[in-house]
Amino acid sequence: MKSVLVMTDSTCDLPRDWIARYDIRVVPTYVHFGLESLADDGVQLTRSEFYRRLSTVTELPKTSAPPPGQVLEVMRQALADAEHVIALTAPAKLSGIFNTFRLAAEQSAPERVTLIDSGTLSMGLGWLVMMAAERVQAGVAPATIADEVRAAVPRADVWAALDTFEYVRRSGRVGWAAAMVGELFHIKPIIRLYDGVVSSVTRTRTSQRAFDTLIELAHSAAPLERLAVMHSYYPQGGQRLAAALSDIVPTAETPVVDATPVIGVHVGPNALGVAVLRQA
Repeated sequence: MKSVLVMTDSTCDLPRDWIARYDIRVVPTYVHFGLESLADDGVQLTRSEFYRRLSTVTELPKTSAPPPGQVLEVMRQALADAEHVIALTAPAKLSGIFNTFRLAAEQSAPERVTLIDSGTLSMGLGWLVMMAAERVQAGVAPATIADEVRAAVPRADVWAALDTFEYVRRSGRVGWAAAMVGELFHIKPIIRLYDGVVSSVTRTRTSQRAFDTLIELAHSAAPLERLAVMHSYYPQGGQRLAAALSDIVPTAETPVVDATPVIGVHVGPNALGVAVLRQA
């Protein structure tokens, strides 16, 4: 039996080989096209199929936390394989995922589960998960890992340049976006996710200005411990952004990831983002 395992949800956007390397247990969230519910696990719903369908539907798909029974099943298996589980989730302010994990912990072995609200999504969450997994591999005690990760949460930041306000407005998850119906046309918004809150940083008129603003924001966060680039089915944009940020890349590997469809529902296609973990 292992001493500790790390558990999270699929909004973390971690590359598959990293998940396998550290034996991270990931519970998929769900995308609902009408009455059809699909696990956001890269199998039931691939990125290409999701964006193909997104472009054809008149009603935006819905997203949801994983069913409580599924979280409980993954957590119980993790507890069978390890003495302790450290679980990090998407923000409780934005999703029911954290509460679903909390209920699963209460129904299994709460004294053996440490639950942490990451306050962030995508590779912001992913970097915190990786931090925990690396400390597990180094043999650090669960309580110490939890303290270190919680201390790192304020250092995690995510910015995204959206191709349109339309998806975040229609998702209904962000109140200020829903109120901006008359200001949406020809706008390339920059949003920030920090401490579980999605805020508007600025609004640009062109894709190039949005791109340049992301670069400025990433530079303003340096020096960095970790850096990731995200995109929503826009690989050429992701690679271009990664190249533009090469001067502030930390020593750790810098992934370019295609954001999970659950995030894609809310940001739409052709979005770009950066997730950083500032140096302590």
